[in-house]
Amino acid sequence: MFVHAEPGASDPGDLRTGSVAYLDWFFENDSPFPTETEFESHVYVDGVFVGSWVSTQAPPFQPFGIRDWDDLNNRVRLDRGDHVFSLIVDALDQIPEKDETDNVYERTFTWGGEPLATPQPAARAVNLVIEPASDRLEPVVTAAVSGSGNSGPLTVDDTTFISWRAGNHGLASTDATISVHVYFDDVLVDRRLVDGLPALSGSALTDWEGLDDKIRITPGEHTLKVAIDPGNLIDESDETDNVVTAVLTWGTGPAISPEPVPEATPILAPPHEELTQPNLVTYVPSGWDAPLVIRDTASSASIEGRNGHVPAFTAGIVDYAIKNASPVASLNEFRTTLLLDDVPIDDSGFTSGGAGSIWKVDAAVPAARLTPGTHTLRLVIDSGSEVRESDETDNSFTIVFDVAAGPAPAPTAPTTYSDAEITAMLAIVPDLFLQTTNADEPRESGEDWLSDVYAVADAAYFLSTGSSLDDERVEISLLSRAEYDVENLAICLERQASLTTSEYDSTLADCRATIKRSVGLTWSGTGVARVRVDASTTPTSVLATLLHEIGHARSAILVPATSGTVQSDARSAIGEAQAQVFEAVGMRHIEEFLGEKFTRYPDLAVLRYDVNGLLDFEVEKAAELEEHSLGYEVMWRAALQNVGGLGLAAELREAGVLSAASTLAYYDYLLTIGGQDPVAWVNARLAGDDSLIGEFREITLSRLVEGLPPESEGHPHLLDLTFLAP
Repeated sequence: MFVHAEPGASDPGDLRTGSVAYLDWFFENDSPFPTETEFESHVYVDGVFVGSWVSTQAPPFQPFGIRDWDDLNNRVRLDRGDHVFSLIVDALDQIPEKDETDNVYERTFTWGGEPLATPQPAARAVNLVIEPASDRLEPVVTAAVSGSGNSGPLTVDDTTFISWRAGNHGLASTDATISVHVYFDDVLVDRRLVDGLPALSGSALTDWEGLDDKIRITPGEHTLKVAIDPGNLIDESDETDNVVTAVLTWGTGPAISPEPVPEATPILAPPHEELTQPNLVTYVPSGWDAPLVIRDTASSASIEGRNGHVPAFTAGIVDYAIKNASPVASLNEFRTTLLLDDVPIDDSGFTSGGAGSIWKVDAAVPAARLTPGTHTLRLVIDSGSEVRESDETDNSFTIVFDVAAGPAPAPTAPTTYSDAEITAMLAIVPDLFLQTTNADEPRESGEDWLSDVYAVADAAYFLSTGSSLDDERVEISLLSRAEYDVENLAICLERQASLTTSEYDSTLADCRATIKRSVGLTWSGTGVARVRVDASTTPTSVLATLLHEIGHARSAILVPATSGTVQSDARSAIGEAQAQVFEAVGMRHIEEFLGEKFTRYPDLAVLRYDVNGLLDFEVEKAAELEEHSLGYEVMWRAALQNVGGLGLAAELREAGVLSAASTLAYYDYLLTIGGQDPVAWVNARLAGDDSLIGEFREITLSRLVEGLPPESEGHPHLLDLTFLAP
């Protein structure tokens, strides 16, 4: 074997970094017996496979070989210094030989020239790794049974299954062809080519069963190595995590399955006992402060269900709500008594009610009874004991309130932010969009990202609406996955007392399924909109999910009458479209305020493929009436149909994307759909020309930026927001 700088040369010459090098190699069958089957010969440089040649046969005493092979620089990057070249004839041991010890030849050649430049680590760069494939626990899983989640016993008497995933843990996408080599005892047995990888993505090979066909495996210890970009051809932010090596032992006998992967413990559900009698309790309707409130009649700010200022010697109003929280109907009429300082001021009667029935009452409070000072208001349900209930201990509810002698105090001023304060709240955004670890994990400072995510969302909300989240009737929690599962299940089952056992079992199964497939949920129908977000993903993803859920919450705040109604496919699709648009509202207001675009992506084949895949998936699922996908489709169609006369179609066709103001106007328009017939509105959108979907595809693909440098690529967890919103 010989390496030289000039074709046909007989000496190495000036082998230099970056210059073409030529390789010659030869072997012969030093035996009077010809080979009878084909075999492979390999060339390695510093242990990295660079080429193979298949020989169909080798007649006796006849040399074979290659001269002036010039593809070396396309297989491995060679820096200044010594490099060991190895030629292995019959590398896979396919030919029985008299002497197996003379099949390897090694020689060292020295490269001169300037040392190759080491790229400076960039915030956004490719980082290739070998990582676990889907549903696998290890970067490389080897087992004698297919589908195994972890590695297990191996046997030479049965198939070996190998699974791995080529991943890009960096924030830059690449169209480069990426090699992945699998070595068995340092001999290449499999070589795969991956045609590029988007940021934070991967390409998996699961249950590859070709090892036994590639090489003869003997009982005992062997080394298996999987290497991505083994020739170091792609500049990465970290070159130290490209190889996974395992020392494995093959035995004999039948295949044995690995120990099964432990199943996740289901969320513990609260116990349920089916009630056999009615149960009357207090109830908090959507938008109310509590089940029992008092407000004055003089103020224009007085709102049903909200506690308000109560001036002395001015008539007031008490609002209260009650419910039959049982699956058993109340067959008797009943009464409630309202007492002010233990003196009755109202006695109301009710007819019998079915399971889950709700009653709301407005009761007048005489002005003379509202003297200055502190008072007690108590509601007694079923005050005449006409209804035999499952629980008689929850029929009373008391509040304490103050009556003011003077004028009403000035209302609390809403929170406002100056431009300087918004700038400070958003200062973290560039760094936040560079994170690949989970938002709920501690960073170097010891703090997590959750307060920063909330501050950015609050700034975006203020820029969009002029209000702070702190002033809205919304409760937001960013939680670990375990906390997320527990809290959402508790909320989902709050009405369990009104369910029969079979209804409870069905509801519990639905709750578990909804929570499992979600990363954010908003619960309306009570005093506040409760937002729960899974924070066990990147801060960027948590922010996008939070903006989405805030879109749901704002709908519950502004149009509670429709957000809490029974959902249909059409109404659910409209609700999802509202939330999807509000994601874009928040992000586009952040970008316009900072004057910086965080949602730009290079026009690479892998990203074009991914964007087309996103659109194809949503169209396919929309046809199945999946609510999120149907929301996307009616959103696209409505924008291009110019619903509401907002000029969206013209702007979208001309600019390729709606401005922050237009996106907000679109969201506000979608909020009005709840007061219409949602089925008719959705059907009107879907009845439009199907070419609108193709047009939207062209528009959204035009957002890919030709020649965009890697340092300007947006975070991959903003792809949906960038390419699926008008």
